[in-house]
Amino acid sequence: MTYFIAGNTAVENARNLAQSALPNAPQQPHDEPAPRRTLTVRSRISAVLRTAAERELRLADRIDPTPACTAS
Repeated sequence: MTYFIAGNTAVENARNLAQSALPNAPQQPHDEPAPRRTLTVRSRISAVLRTAAERELRLADRIDPTPACTAS
């Protein structure tokens, strides 16, 4: 009896097809690609941008030390 499990049928069908087409063929291992390191790149870029913004604000305060916003 075959049970339907969502998500596994495509893998099982591909495996069965590969084994039925070439039953004596050696199986090649599949290496997963390395995970992308977008999170570390994003955090580094945001840190660089934050540092640049802070530096620009310090330079702007040197040029014009009056506060930009006045609460009244």
